[in-house]
Amino acid sequence: MEKCASIADIRLLAHKNVPQVIFDFVDGGAGGEITLRNNQADFERISLLPQCLVDVSAQDTRTHYAGQRYDLPFYFGPAGLIRVVGNGGELSAVAAAGRAGVPYTISTSSSYSIEEIAAVASGPLWFQLYLWRNQQVVSNLIERAAMVGCEALVLTVDVPLNANRLRDLRNGMSIPPKVSVSTALDSLRRPRWLKDILSGEPIGFRNFMGIAEGNSALSQSEFINKELANLAASWQDLRQLREKWQKRIYIKGILTAHDAEMAIACGVDGIIVSNHGGRQLDSVPSAISALPEIVRVVNGRCDVILDGGVRSGIDVVKALCLGASAVSLARPWVFGVAAAGEAGASRVIDILTIELRQTLALLGAPAVSALGPQLARFPSGWLSQPER
Repeated sequence: MEKCASIADIRLLAHKNVPQVIFDFVDGGAGGEITLRNNQADFERISLLPQCLVDVSAQDTRTHYAGQRYDLPFYFGPAGLIRVVGNGGELSAVAAAGRAGVPYTISTSSSYSIEEIAAVASGPLWFQLYLWRNQQVVSNLIERAAMVGCEALVLTVDVPLNANRLRDLRNGMSIPPKVSVSTALDSLRRPRWLKDILSGEPIGFRNFMGIAEGNSALSQSEFINKELANLAASWQDLRQLREKWQKRIYIKGILTAHDAEMAIACGVDGIIVSNHGGRQLDSVPSAISALPEIVRVVNGRCDVILDGGVRSGIDVVKALCLGASAVSLARPWVFGVAAAGEAGASRVIDILTIELRQTLALLGAPAVSALGPQLARFPSGWLSQPER
């Protein structure tokens, strides 16, 4: 792993380690993948403006969000069904996050249960939830999250239904993965991955064991689609959830000033600017381009976290300069796990930390707290013009 000098290198190693159908499941997006591409490409439209002759010997990476001070300004966001990449899946990621002291977000759709992931955790835990139709299931999940000590609830609001992810459709991707001639041959070329998948527990949505009828991934998936999917979710549902959950609530999937205002009115503690990694509605703004307007509207009333497109420590710095309180990572840690399990996820953290410190020094910013809009230039169209 030491030869992997960047997140791009780790992604390439992950690609080598897993069959194409699995890599596309992780790497792909919705529709024509316009938003997926822009999530990364728009970081290149931001220029950094260095300050010279500044004492940068400290390179203080500490930051404050979620009511706490953390040593690093990024954390592991939610990603589901990651056991498909092998190498311990989510269990490897939560172990790496704990050793670095960064929060790990348990996905409702994780391939291990809340309790199984918590048993491995040694650091802060958050829990990701959907506004599902069945309130008994919602209550069950948040009670279990509270029992294992989750410090925050991340409410994903941009999935009334799943968008078409064309790579998955073309590959015939399913949970558990189906075997065809092409996928079988591809899998046989990766014997370590194949042995890992075949020797472990069946892949599925383990948070629904005992809730859905049957224990197979198919029965659990049918239960989610038929009993839980909610096309009528409303802001009132968020208000009711706010009453049930006494700790912090972050709303994930916000891209507009209007929705940011509505979320604050419902009592959220933070807004996660996100387009689901380009996996839901295609052609929406990139997360980074939506960030400045939401930061302006929020005006310090709650945390604003950037989710999507971050692939380097420089990207982290750019997001913080544009006003993000912190950065949520998903694909990078999934690539890390696919590449080398816990060691791969830890290498992702190490790479980002090294790049973060280097960028602070070169930018003339002695600490994360010194970052701000004075150190970055971004397209003017990312901020709406005030009415006259």
